[in-house]
Amino acid sequence: MTVSLWQRSPTHTTEQCDVAIIGAGISGLSAALELESKGISCIVLEADYAGSKASGRNAGFLIRGAAENYANAAKTLGRDTTRFLWEWTQQNLVGLKQLGIESTPGYAQRPSCVLALGEPEHTELIESHRMMREDGMRCELIEQGDAPSDPIWRSGKPTIGLVNNEDAVCSPTELVGLLGASLCNTPIFEDAEVFRIEDDGNRIRLRTRAVDVVCSRVMICTNAYAAGLVSSLEGIITPNRGQMLAIRPRKKSDSKLEFAYYLNHGSEYVRSASDDQVIFGGCRTYHADHEATSADETSPEVQSHLEQFVRDLITTEYDITARWSGIMGFSPDGMPVIDRVPVHTLSNTNIWFCGGLTGHGMSMGYQTGRHAARVMLEGEHTRFGLDRFQSAR
Repeated sequence: MTVSLWQRSPTHTTEQCDVAIIGAGISGLSAALELESKGISCIVLEADYAGSKASGRNAGFLIRGAAENYANAAKTLGRDTTRFLWEWTQQNLVGLKQLGIESTPGYAQRPSCVLALGEPEHTELIESHRMMREDGMRCELIEQGDAPSDPIWRSGKPTIGLVNNEDAVCSPTELVGLLGASLCNTPIFEDAEVFRIEDDGNRIRLRTRAVDVVCSRVMICTNAYAAGLVSSLEGIITPNRGQMLAIRPRKKSDSKLEFAYYLNHGSEYVRSASDDQVIFGGCRTYHADHEATSADETSPEVQSHLEQFVRDLITTEYDITARWSGIMGFSPDGMPVIDRVPVHTLSNTNIWFCGGLTGHGMSMGYQTGRHAARVMLEGEHTRFGLDRFQSAR
């Protein structure tokens, strides 16, 4: 959202801190928690309200890995990086449990299941199972004969599934609430969109309608919207829309899914939710050109495609309870980005970015946000720097 000249009237309040964090989503609040634990004074600035963007608009999957299966990810990223990424997401869930995610009402220990509806993914999941076991990861394969009797398997469509028993689901908004409530001394200013970043002596001034913040360092955690503040991220962090649909099957038993499912190489995802509802999301890849956008709205084409999957996999008798979208920030290789970023209007170079979680903010955001704070503060080694893209640009 832009800010008009008339809305840029001088504020009456200027706050001081060591680090200002722009964006009160999962990564931004997690970075604030890490900095606060080290005695660093922080302020979080949020354009709308905490969790108003993709952090509060996803399906609530707390899974190990990424949407793509392990074997295919290893072909793209390499075996070592894939193993690292899967372990990274596993540590994310461990950290959230230590924080108290299990106490939130929407949390449930629920295995994830990556489904194949045929070849080539059937063979890929068999290979993924072998590779994951070799790399010391617990997982299992299930086929039609030993599958649970839930609507998806009763449809006859799946041929095999790769199950991660240690995964979970939760309410994204409850997770954001837990992160915010865990902060002791860090204020969160909502309705405080940063419209200008300026030098202020040897420090940095952030201007919003609600408050000015003068700080020594800035961490930008606006993910899909980052290029609006840092033009150098244009083409590296690209906005992509994810659309979702919630239904209530008229037959109550059709709402009971044993697992949190991914299918079609992660293009679609589905799980049971509260009040006998089922959440179904995805179909972005079939309409990729139209979904490479920051427009927060649903489209008839994608929603119709989602409903077709509902009819094919769950039931033809249902009521729609909600439709919505969220804007994700994608990186070129699907892994997060953490690095210092130049702002051409500033001489100060203490501007950092954390984002590019490529639709996996739930599974990576907590771990990645805390890591980003340590990279900025202590120079901790990271695999997520911008230098990995330099040869491609």
